[in-house]
Amino acid sequence: MIRHVKKYFVIRSYVRRLSHELAGRFGLRSFYKVEHVTQAVQRGGFSASFIAYAHAAFCDREDFKAYYQPLGAAYSYQDLRGLIADRYLSGRRDFDARTIIHKFRRGDYSSGNFYESGIGTDGSDSGGN
Repeated sequence: MIRHVKKYFVIRSYVRRLSHELAGRFGLRSFYKVEHVTQAVQRGGFSASFIAYAHAAFCDREDFKAYYQPLGAAYSYQDLRGLIADRYLSGRRDFDARTIIHKFRRGDYSSGNFYESGIGTDGSDSGGN
């Protein structure tokens, strides 16, 4: 029961606050790299207990699979995203990072001078390097 409650609050923090941490650090993108999400979790002081949900929410399927498949993890990208979609996006399964960021918007990510890392300052929407 305690783990279930913790999971609820950790995932909620990913959706409501990590989304803005990512946009602030790396610019507004449709998808982020697993490494960017992990870095934002660590630097932002978020719990990493359920980080697979953050990776599923903010990374594309291929990046998620490339990271988790070699680890032998039994995580299903669709199942993890399904929980997020049902709980926070009215069941909308075709979401991307922008969908979450816009739904829980707190700031203006359209200006080009807020990037901490300098990544994405060219206005690129790709999560690549």
